[in-house]
Amino acid sequence: MKIPNQLQTFQASLSKKQRIALLIVVAAVVLGLLTATVFRSNVVGILRWMTYSQADDNFAHNAQSNSLFLGMGDNLLICTQTQIQLFSPTGTSRIKESVDMKSPALNASGDYAVVYDVGGRELRVVGRETLLHSMTLSEEESILCATINEKGWVAVTTKVSGYKGVVTVYNKDFEPVLTIRLSSRYISDAVVTPDCQGVYLISPGQADGTFENTLLYYTLSSREEPTRTISLGSNVVLSIRSAGRCWILGDKSLLILDSSGVITASYDYGDRYLKMGSLQGDGFATLFLSLSSSGSTGTLVTVGMDGQPYGELELKGQTLALAAQGHDVALLTTGEIITADRKLDGYTTSPNQQGIRNLAIYEDGTVALINSAAVSLYFPFTGTKVDPQTEGAS
Repeated sequence: MKIPNQLQTFQASLSKKQRIALLIVVAAVVLGLLTATVFRSNVVGILRWMTYSQADDNFAHNAQSNSLFLGMGDNLLICTQTQIQLFSPTGTSRIKESVDMKSPALNASGDYAVVYDVGGRELRVVGRETLLHSMTLSEEESILCATINEKGWVAVTTKVSGYKGVVTVYNKDFEPVLTIRLSSRYISDAVVTPDCQGVYLISPGQADGTFENTLLYYTLSSREEPTRTISLGSNVVLSIRSAGRCWILGDKSLLILDSSGVITASYDYGDRYLKMGSLQGDGFATLFLSLSSSGSTGTLVTVGMDGQPYGELELKGQTLALAAQGHDVALLTTGEIITADRKLDGYTTSPNQQGIRNLAIYEDGTVALINSAAVSLYFPFTGTKVDPQTEGAS
């Protein structure tokens, strides 16, 4: 390919020193771009710290001890029995919705979250900074569970007289596109597949006198009968999420499925007990496992889509809360605030000196520390960096 005449003329007009200076400038720009790409989270976190350290980075909340907190992108979602609120990191209110929920619960994926009342009739769908949809069921129905995938499709599992299990699938516009009514099987949970072409149903029951969970896979076109039926054994399903894959967090193992009804990977806990878990990471699950059902020490494990651990980290102290978002993880113990990326090959720690009881993590890795009355920001790069290998060697 020939170089344009203007560029040839420009090059010929440059002296040797000017060419060297130009080369240095180009190299600096390229290096800067590479650094910003590789360390994007830290760069964004530092910029946030530079912005917010000049302002009041604490704001009050009216949540109770049983309220729910979740980082959604750069905002904090707080769900109580009476309100759904979405705050910026400095406390600017994005959403404030009054509700009447005796037992609020939520499920989130990507830019979406669904908040619902377990055993009640109220449901809300939240976008990044918008209340998208509201639903109140009839008095003959009650909500058992609701989930949302990263494209905004919702699966609502309800209790309806005359049926053991009813699941309704809603598209992104919250229009019902499929309803499954079962008289022979109970349904405890459901989630729309990442490609929005099918739905997974969790059906608890018995086999040979012992507990057994069954996974039913329906395509939106099959409707009447499941396309695939998979035994989950005695694994009790604790949480489920649809983001890239379908993630099923059980009390004995983590299961990872594609959109066609196939378990593509799994991670067995072995003889360890699941103390806490999060499916909110980008392409990974975070598990806190312990050898004792009552012990406080354990291992933090991050597991990728292939069922293989990204990393493991031995921890001590009573664990109070666990959160994940993007490529970052935050864990709160009675004595420390611990943050790391999903590889867990090093972490940052800071003393828990303010009686923090809960936390959430933002998209850039900044952490929201939550006490009984207020939320404050914590920037991981301001803590003490720890190399587990060096620590173990000493």
